[in-house]
Amino acid sequence: MPKARFRAAWWLAGLLARFAREAMCLLAATTLTGWTLTNVMLAAALALAFQSALGLNRARRSPWLDVPACLCAGVMTLVVQAALTASVPALAPHALLGASAAYAAVTCLVQAACRLATELARRRGGGRTAVIVSTGDHGRRLGDALLGHPGIRPVGFIGETYTENSPLPTLGTMAACAEILRETRAKFVIIAGDVPVSRTAVKAMGDAGCEILYAPDCDDLLLDFAPPGEHVKSFPLLPMTPPAQRRPYWRGKRVFDLVVAGVGLLAVSPVLLACALAVRVEGGPGVLFRQRRIGLDGAPFEMLKFRTLKTTDPHDSATQWTVGSNRLIGPVGSFLRKTSLDELPQLWNVLRGDMSVVGPRPERPYFVGQFSHTIEHYDLRHRVPVGITGWAQVHGLRGDTSIEERARFDNHYIDHWSPALDLKIIVRTIGCVLRLGGA
Repeated sequence: MPKARFRAAWWLAGLLARFAREAMCLLAATTLTGWTLTNVMLAAALALAFQSALGLNRARRSPWLDVPACLCAGVMTLVVQAALTASVPALAPHALLGASAAYAAVTCLVQAACRLATELARRRGGGRTAVIVSTGDHGRRLGDALLGHPGIRPVGFIGETYTENSPLPTLGTMAACAEILRETRAKFVIIAGDVPVSRTAVKAMGDAGCEILYAPDCDDLLLDFAPPGEHVKSFPLLPMTPPAQRRPYWRGKRVFDLVVAGVGLLAVSPVLLACALAVRVEGGPGVLFRQRRIGLDGAPFEMLKFRTLKTTDPHDSATQWTVGSNRLIGPVGSFLRKTSLDELPQLWNVLRGDMSVVGPRPERPYFVGQFSHTIEHYDLRHRVPVGITGWAQVHGLRGDTSIEERARFDNHYIDHWSPALDLKIIVRTIGCVLRLGGA
């Protein structure tokens, strides 16, 4: 939690710094327009939005894109600002172009100064430390090339690299990777070439706070499909896609869950009451069904549902895969399962933090143990919180369907997570429920 708060504070500080920079640039550039300070502040906010849309704030972009992108952002900012604010005087074409060109020039100068200050700080500090995971000559050549790099300072190798002709030492094997990263305080881990390193080991490197880079060999087929993010002494480096929890807007997922669960529980409270009364009348006492499921990082929790099945032995309930229609308590139970209304109490699980609105569906401990040993990558589903609905469910993978396909769909969701994907799943889930197809 302290690390998450620090990252959030750092992100906010960066946003405020960019806003102040844009305000300063616009203030210097709009002397031709006669705008007030309030107009400039609004224009700075618009400039940030336009720069994000144009990709101007992306890392690893070419500096030569700054001038045309800043010029476009300046023109659009000034035009929209003049259109939205009645207090802004109409701009003559020459004043508009002059202010936009001044904005682009000042912005590029400020960005160049920031890059120069960053580069000088890196050189003064000796660069950020890196360890190279390698088992061959490619890693040794990369290490030798990085010795003269001002931004990345290699400290040694992890693996069985032959280092007799290299000034860099071999720090240890993959078994001691976590301890090596802790001792060296490495900021980068560079995987050089085809190294037998597991996904679990790479995840552990990322959990240690390191940025993972892959340096393919010059004849690696991957280079024909994935353009490198940057080159270091003509060695291509590909940044690893960060895990879902480290991507932008991931913290917003929990905020979204809280809002949806809180508002949802209030909005559907009449429906919850009606379902509870119907279940009570048809099936007797015990409206809610509680069952242990496996959630984030394999932690068990108690999931809630409306009871739609006849009471059975707890062991059978935890280990029996399919459910026959003869076990339904009646028409109410059949209707609740068909419309997925029996899942509504899980909004409480979302509010508690056991689940998310969207995520892989939770499974019972007995079957998690079985599937983790028999289905490849099944256990990777637990990298994110489980959900009420998911990518597999909106593709019809629910009930007695292929577990292997479910795992593949769930891992695809995790690897490609974004707020837009969550929204897409929610919309498709609503469509499935309205068609009485469940989700």
